Amino acid sequence: MSPEKQRSETSRSSGSKGGRPRKASRLGPRGGETTVTPGGLTRISAYLDGEERDAVRRKAFEDDRSISDVIRSALRAYLRIE
Repeated sequence: MSPEKQRSETSRSSGSKGGRPRKASRLGPRGGETTVTPGGLTRISAYLDGEERDAVRRKAFEDDRSISDVIRSALRAYLRIE
């Protein structure tokens, strides 16, 4: 296959899993993309320093859980909402 053909094949499938087209994004109340997942979780960004990042990753690996799950558990414990 020629390099040009490979590039066009690659560009068509890039950006989504398995080359499938992306689902239409859900819109929020103001018409912009929403950060709420279909499961009801909301995305909030937080910046961690290297030590915190490493500790969260290590805990997630040790407990065989996702990083998000470790952070949510720690936050719930800190806020005493468990």
